Amino acid sequence: MTQATNPQSPLKLYKFCPKCGGDFTHRGGNHLQCEACEYSYFVNQAPTAGLVIFDEARRVMLAKRKFAPYKGTWQSVGGFVGLDESLEATAMREAKEELGVTVRIENFLGSFPEVYEFGGVAVPFLAIYFAARIVDGTPRPSDDVAAIGYFTREELTELDIPYPGLRKILMDYMKHPQ
Repeated sequence: MTQATNPQSPLKLYKFCPKCGGDFTHRGGNHLQCEACEYSYFVNQAPTAGLVIFDEARRVMLAKRKFAPYKGTWQSVGGFVGLDESLEATAMREAKEELGVTVRIENFLGSFPEVYEFGGVAVPFLAIYFAARIVDGTPRPSDDVAAIGYFTREELTELDIPYPGLRKILMDYMKHPQ
């Protein structure tokens, strides 16, 4: 389902202009325009930074989500980029918040458009993944992480991973590690 056809898309749910309160009209693509003041709003993907961390046995670390949405699913450590924050700063902040560790980002793995269902809105985001190594600390679940686990490529096929792009990145990278 695309953003244009998803009934929970911001394109369908955002009805009023944040500038004057007038009615929005969908002008096509990701463009909403106010009928009163002609302000244009573009529904774009919010960037996220995700970390792919391996142990010495080349198993990937994943975090089990503690809260809805997607409670109980396995995901990478990461989150939405904050205002005035770089992708790298986001990745390092999330590692500290979710695992209590300091990481070194090693390389870019790829990116995929995804949808985060939150509060009845299908929020479009761009998931950007980095390979990283822990340089300080012992990982422990914290923040919105219920548990952490280490998995082989074969074990990944059995896990509930809600984002197809993440599964593809993990399967590809573990097949041909860089």
